[in-house]
Amino acid sequence: MNFDFPFETIRTDRVKSASIDVEDNLVKVTVPKNLSDERIEELIKGRTLWIKQKLALQATAIISKPKEYVDGEAFAYLGRNYRLKCANGSEESVKLKSGYLNVTTKNGKRNSEHIKVAIEQWYRTKALSRLIDKTRRYSAILKVEPTSINLKDYKAMWGSCSPKGVVSYNWRIILAPHKIVDYIVVHELCHLIEPNHSSKYWKQVRSVIPDYENSKEWLKNNGSSLLI
Repeated sequence: MNFDFPFETIRTDRVKSASIDVEDNLVKVTVPKNLSDERIEELIKGRTLWIKQKLALQATAIISKPKEYVDGEAFAYLGRNYRLKCANGSEESVKLKSGYLNVTTKNGKRNSEHIKVAIEQWYRTKALSRLIDKTRRYSAILKVEPTSINLKDYKAMWGSCSPKGVVSYNWRIILAPHKIVDYIVVHELCHLIEPNHSSKYWKQVRSVIPDYENSKEWLKNNGSSLLI
């Protein structure tokens, strides 16, 4: 049976009964060593609704503790948390697969600083691609045209829009859920119409994102945690 969420099965002789945990947006199934695959599938099927509810609650939660860049650690991307899995190989790469953030390093460079640099570069690459796509889409809706789109390493804001139409984004926003990223994009593009935060400006934002207040509240509560 195929489930629409990734899960990890841990077989051990240390337990006499099965248990299911949902942590960091991943499902962990711990079972007695000899429990059959069919029985494991039955257990997961019986708790599918509960699992999906837990995943939904965790989908917008960002892990805020300092990163150590070790196997099993959670990293957020577009509102989902992925566990880090490091390996050595012939080529360096960072890829998402089956609920994991797979980082491959070469020449034995498997130290935390090297992994940190690789992950940050991956985030920046993904952020630029996603933000360009979203900016183009919402620019068409708002009938505006920014002169350029940039990434910045801001420490105290999520984006900016210059008088010359240059739109810049904090690359770390790519850790947040899609709807939060959409809000930031629309927020900056609306400054091409109203270069302030007047009532007319917020009316323009609302015309595209009717519940934008929810995104503002999410950033207020979670923004400081968008760190790697």
